[in-house]
Order: sequence, then C-alpha cells, then structure tokens
Amino acid sequence: MLNVIYAIIIFPIVQIIETVYVLVYKVFDSAAFSVIGVSFAVTILCLPLYVIAEKWQKTERDITKKLKPGIDKIKAVFKGDEQYMILSTYYRQNHYHPIYAMRSSFGILIQIPFFLAAYTYLSTLESLRGESFFFIRDLGVPDSIFNIGNFRVNILPIAMTFINCIAGAIYTRGLPARDKIQVYGMAAVFVVLLYNSPSGLVLYWTMNNVFSLIKNIFYRLKNPLRVLYVIISLGVIAFIAYLLFINNGTLRKRLILSGALTLFFFIPLYIRAITYIYRKFLLPLFANTSQRNILFLLSCLILTILTGLFIPSTVISSSPEEFSFIDQYKSPFPFIFSSFSQTIGFFTFWPLCIYFLFNAQIKTILTALFSVTAIFSLVNTVIFQGDYGVITNTFLFNTTGVLDVPVLSVFLNIFCFLVLICFIFLIFRVNKIKIISSIEVILLLSSLFFSGYNMLRINKGYKELLSRRDDTQGAVHSVSPIFHLSEDEPNIIIFFADAAINGYVKPIFEEHPQLKEQFDGFTLYPNTVSFALHTLMGVPPIWGGYEYTPSEMNRHDTVPMVEKHNEALLVLPRLFADEGYEVTVTDPSWANYAWVPDTRIYDKYDHITAFNTKGRYNSVWYLRNNYGNGDITGNHIKRNVLWFSFLKIVPPMIRFLIYDDGWYWSTDDIGYSITDFINSYAVLDFLPELTSYDAEKPSALFISNEVTHELLYLQYPDYIPQQIVTDRGGGVFSNNEYYHINNAFYLRFGEWLDELKKNGVYDNTRIIIVSDHGAGVNPYPELKEIPIPGEGRGKYNPVLLMKDFNEHGELEINMDFMTQADVPTLASAGIIKDPANPFTAKPINTNPKKEGALITTNHISMAYQHNKTTYKIRKNQWIHVQDNIFNEENWRLVEK
Repeated sequence: MLNVIYAIIIFPIVQIIETVYVLVYKVFDSAAFSVIGVSFAVTILCLPLYVIAEKWQKTERDITKKLKPGIDKIKAVFKGDEQYMILSTYYRQNHYHPIYAMRSSFGILIQIPFFLAAYTYLSTLESLRGESFFFIRDLGVPDSIFNIGNFRVNILPIAMTFINCIAGAIYTRGLPARDKIQVYGMAAVFVVLLYNSPSGLVLYWTMNNVFSLIKNIFYRLKNPLRVLYVIISLGVIAFIAYLLFINNGTLRKRLILSGALTLFFFIPLYIRAITYIYRKFLLPLFANTSQRNILFLLSCLILTILTGLFIPSTVISSSPEEFSFIDQYKSPFPFIFSSFSQTIGFFTFWPLCIYFLFNAQIKTILTALFSVTAIFSLVNTVIFQGDYGVITNTFLFNTTGVLDVPVLSVFLNIFCFLVLICFIFLIFRVNKIKIISSIEVILLLSSLFFSGYNMLRINKGYKELLSRRDDTQGAVHSVSPIFHLSEDEPNIIIFFADAAINGYVKPIFEEHPQLKEQFDGFTLYPNTVSFALHTLMGVPPIWGGYEYTPSEMNRHDTVPMVEKHNEALLVLPRLFADEGYEVTVTDPSWANYAWVPDTRIYDKYDHITAFNTKGRYNSVWYLRNNYGNGDITGNHIKRNVLWFSFLKIVPPMIRFLIYDDGWYWSTDDIGYSITDFINSYAVLDFLPELTSYDAEKPSALFISNEVTHELLYLQYPDYIPQQIVTDRGGGVFSNNEYYHINNAFYLRFGEWLDELKKNGVYDNTRIIIVSDHGAGVNPYPELKEIPIPGEGRGKYNPVLLMKDFNEHGELEINMDFMTQADVPTLASAGIIKDPANPFTAKPINTNPKKEGALITTNHISMAYQHNKTTYKIRKNQWIHVQDNIFNEENWRLVEK
C-alpha cells in the first residue's frame, strides 16, 4: 500500500526533480548547480500554490480577527457543553467552521510531498558523491567543517536555519504569535531532520529558504510580478548567451534549449492571448460548472489510461516473455500496475488537487488545456506511432536514428494539432460541451477496451511461457554446474557470440598479451562472410549449414519459416546426440520463433538437454559485485515504461528529447544498457563455476551468448562492468563501445580456457567461436562500402575462431574464404563419418561455397515482420561474395 501511495503522490515530483537535475547538469556539468537549479524550479512550480496558500491564510487570519471578540465573550461567560453549543451556533451564524483553521497550515502542508520527494531523490543520489562546492568537500555526505570534541559541526544546516528564520521574520511581521511559532517551529524541525543528511540535500533546502526569503521580499514590493519578470528575463538572456557561446554541448540541443528559453520573453503576450481565447471561446465552459468538472476529469482519465495502461500493455503484449521472470517479478503485470499507479499521480491525483485549488476562471482554462492535450496525445499515439524497430525490455531502441522524423510528418502533425484546437474551441463557443464529453467518453472506453485486450494477450503469453519453463530455467540465487565436460572422451564446444566483430580480434590480442597464451592453438579466419545482418537470418546456417542460408530457406517456400528455423537449430545437436554425445544447448536464438527461446523443440530427443541462461544469474552477479539488491532490471523497466509512454504521446518531432539518447533523463549511474549487458555477461563471468568435469560420455556444448551485442563502456584495463566507468583506456578504439564489449568477451572466455587447461580437458576439446554477423564498425580500413548505400562490409564480417584437438601454438591466421555455414563441417570433421543432415539426408560439407556465397542486406530483424514461408527480401537486397572479401571486386550486387 505504501508503494502505491509513493507512486501516486511522491513519484511524479521525484521525476520532475530528476529531470531538472539532469537538464542543469547537462548545461553546467556541476552537481551543485543542478541542486540549485532543482530548488529554483521547484520554487517556481510551487509559486501558484504558495499564492493560493497565502490567500487562504490571509482569509483565515481576517476571519479569526473578526470573530475573536465574540469568541472571547462566549468563552468568558460559558463553560463545558454550553460553551461548545453556543460557539457552534456563533460559527454557523458567521458561515465558519473550526476545520477551516486548517487553511492556515496549507503553506506548510504543500511542502511535505516536495520535501519527501527531494529527500528520497537527493539523499541517495550517487552523482553527488565526491562532488565539492566551495567549502563543502563532498555533497554526498554531511559537510562536517569541524568538530567540537566528538560533536561534528555541520555549517550548512545552521546556515539553512538562519536563512529560514530571516525569511520567517519578514513573512510574519505584524502577524499573531501563533503564526510566528508555527514558522520558527518548522525551522527547528527541519534543522533536526536534516542536520546529518548529505550536504547536497541540505543545499537544496537551503536554496529553498533563500528563494523563500526572496519571495517574501517580493511580496513587499510594488508590482512584484513585473519585477520578477524583468529579473528572470535578464537571467534567461545570460543563460542563452552561455548556451550559444560557452557551452560545448550538442549544437542541435543547445539551439533547441535556447529557442525554448526565448519563449519566456513572450509571457505577457501569452497572458493576453489566453485572456482573448477565454473571452472569445471559453465563457460557456466557465458558466457550466458541472460539465466543466466532468470534462476535466474525463481528460485526466484518458491521459492516465493512455499512458498507464494502453501504451505499456501494447508494447508488453507484443512479447510478454521479454517482461517475464525479471529479477523478483515473475509476470509482466507488476510493470503495468506500476506504470498505472505512476500515471494516476501524474494525470489524475495532482491535476485534480491543483484544479480544485483555483477559481472558476483558472479551472476553465485548465479544462480546455487538458481536453486538447488528452485528445492530441491519443492522436500522436495511434496515428503518429512511428516505426522504432526493435525495442528492448528496458524500452531502448537499436539506434536513435529511428527518432528522426520526415518533414512531411512534422507538417501533418502540426496541421492535425491546429485542426483539433479549432474544432474543440468552436464546440466550446457554441456551448456544445457535451459533444467533447461524449467524444472523450468514447475514447476513454476504447482505450480501456484495447488495454484489456492487450492484458489478455499478455496473460496468454505468460501462461504459454510457464508451460514451457521448468525449475532449471528460472532465476537462481547461487551458481552450480550446468555444463559437463569429459576428462577422457572428446568434447565439442561451439560458442555463438552474437555480433562479435572479426576485425577486433587482432587489436584485442595485442592489447592483452595473456590472451595469446590463453587461446593456445586457435586459428582466426578473418576472411569470413555472414549471410545476413541480423540474428534471425544469420543463425540458421551456423547450426544447419548451407541448406539454411537465406536464399535456400526462401527456395523452399512451401514450408513455414518457423519450422525451417527450428529444423536448423536441431541439425548440429542431432548429429552429435546420434553419435553418442551428451548434448547441452543454451539460449538457441529464435527457437520456435519466440523472443525467449522455446527450448521445447529439443524435448523429444534423447541425450539433448536445452535451457535458457540469459538473465538467470543477474541477481547473483549484482549481489556479488555490490550492485544493490539485484532488482536493477525490474526497477529500470518500471521507470522507463512511464517515460516511453511520455515519448509516445508527444509530437514525433520532439520525441528525441524525451528519449535523451536512451537515458530518459535518468541520473542512474549504473548506465542505461547495463541490465541487458549483464543478462549475458553474468553467464560468461560464471563459466568457470558453471562447468564441471564429470561427464562419462563425450560431451557437446552449444552455447549462445549476447555479451558482444549489448553496447556498454567498461572499466579499463580488465573491461569489467562498473557503476561509474572512470577509465576507458587510451587506445585507438577506447571510445568505441563495440571494442569494450568484445574485450570483455575474450578476457572472460580466456579465463574459462585457463580452467579447462587446469582440469585437463583442453587438449581433448574442440572449440569453435562464431558470430552471426559483424556490426556497424569497421576495424579493417580495406573493407570499404558495398554497392548498397549505407552498407559497410564490416557488418558482414563475423568472427570465426577454432581450436582443434591437441592443437597448440600462437594464434594462427588463415585467409581461406569462409562463411558461418562452415561451422557444422568444422565441428564434425574427423568425428562423424560422412555427416548428413538428419532431416534431409543431404551431406554436410563446404562444397556450396565453391562458387561463392549469396548474402542479403535485408534489415528486417523480427520474425513476425517476415512472410509465413519466406524471408521478406527485395530483389536489390542480394549480394554475391567470393574468394577474398577484402577485394572490392569480389562483392557484386545481384538482381535475384
């Protein structure tokens, strides 16, 4: 229950505080300035509430002063129940109730949620740690300027209280003693509460008191709002000058922020425009109190359902398994419930609180504003959806380029907005408010209906996932062996490293000389080409050979793609299982065309064990490496699902501002992609503990891992995940995330190889490392662009490394022309006589590549986006490659 109350009341304020903090930090690169900026922003946002509070307090003081003589006479003459009855009559005659006395405390009450939000956020903010500010050595701890004996003296809380008392003295001048006691009592309470708090938090509250002092001084001036406007305008001019001529941030964002700030200068014009619109269009809305209240409530509910239920459930229902079994959360529904609770606070609780504080004129303007916002948000969500490709379960895109908006879409969106405003305001003018209310009721019910439908789909997907899971697939809290190798019989290890880059092997091995010893006997095949850019089409040839290349899969166009894909994933495991090997398969990509691989495709085969390891060991890894309680991924999803909803409801041209390069205005020092990285890295890091050497039969391990796919900067020189990366290294590729994650892979894999040697299974083990494709970086300068614009050959150059039985020596370079489809032949050579596909009986060999390889540049990465029986590949998306891939003449565009 407390979590729900926090999500509704406190969380929205925390998000406002965090956004302002990040914004100021981006501009000034100073934690202290960010805290001051937060204080200023909160003061400005609360100013209307303080104005209302001041009016209520003044009203209460005037009434109390007026009634005091009569109350004193009654109390002097009557006692007990008689006094109570006569006082009640006296209050009623003067249209007053003692509960109204609470109005005098409103100014204090509105501070409580803001204090709790600031305390929640700033008291645990990692980015404050180690940051200094004048005499404050560390904003993350109490300032502790000096000690008196064993007593630690913190100057900042004392200064805060002193300023608070000055502000209170100005504010309460001429007021009764009761008001003065209340103000000074609160000052005493805050100094006790905050005395031993981090100085960043105390700085925030100190600046609040400074701004409160300034506010109280302004109350004593003539035309305080005009003076405030002039002062802030001068500040905005100075700020814009800083952004344009001093700040080194991205020019595009500096120009946008500067442009946004210039809008402040036109506030007088906005007030005139709002006044004109109010008088011209909104007077009927003003006159109809009940319809106005209903319309405002409907608008709030639409925004709440849209952002809290409809958008999150739409995304999650597309792949429920991605949001299942995350940290402590089994089903995806806690994430939807969390987003719904948060949006109740954002779009219902706080708007209603503010709405009922103001007079009828402000209520009318707020109703018109919320009506337009609610309907336009739904238009942006449904009509201007945007095609964002693959979205991770933490609501990140594969590339921020998907947020670029065509000019035509921008104009269409603006046109729709203008038409919508004109329509709504004309309806208001002719006093047909019920038309807008009826439209909003329909929109609300539609949003609820589709949200309910999405949640039924989520429940169905979750139950299907449950039906194919067993106890070996859930998250664990300890590490025990799952891979079993034999000390006496031959072992086969094929390690599929998603998106590992061939061209980084040499520089990584040069940077870490120990790798040359660890990878004893390995051969690197730099002249290797992949058949596709994405896992969906790149994986089948690795498991099944040349019968499962994209062109061959499309040739057999009477068989469903999912069946052909599953068949490919079974070829290698079947080959070795039929040969007497105990086979273990982990995380087979797109098994049964499920995002979380459906390992049931292996159930009916003896001697094949299959399960998923991705994300299984996260909690253990987090706890061992001091990353909190291990609920990082779940907490990340809870926060980002709300921000993704914000992104969807705003106009497409400003969505990149909400996305903030994937950070969604977060100050999470762990980094926005570490959760996806740790899903696979934890498995790689624990490989020595996950391996035992007790197999009695030959063993074949087919391990898939995505650590080389999830971009992240890591701590040099060991390339390990760290909450704050302080050293990226100084090499040519030090600022390239692909290089960092590839380093992590080889360093951790090398440690596993040491364990294999230590336990005497290295020589009797054949090891192949292969990837499905390369990536959008090109370590080879000789690999130039290919005939398709924007296509780099580096994307089609996957890693291929192999160590054979009893092989030793430094890393050997073999320039033979290779493809991923060679893996079944390399794996079975010398072990399986005349290997053949167990499903088609066709021989498995490398003969099909004698005439070269036909690859595709198709960019469709999701299974559901292709046809039922073929890949959706256009004629101009085929390229023939042969011999030396570094020779540009060997790449030829084919019209197939």
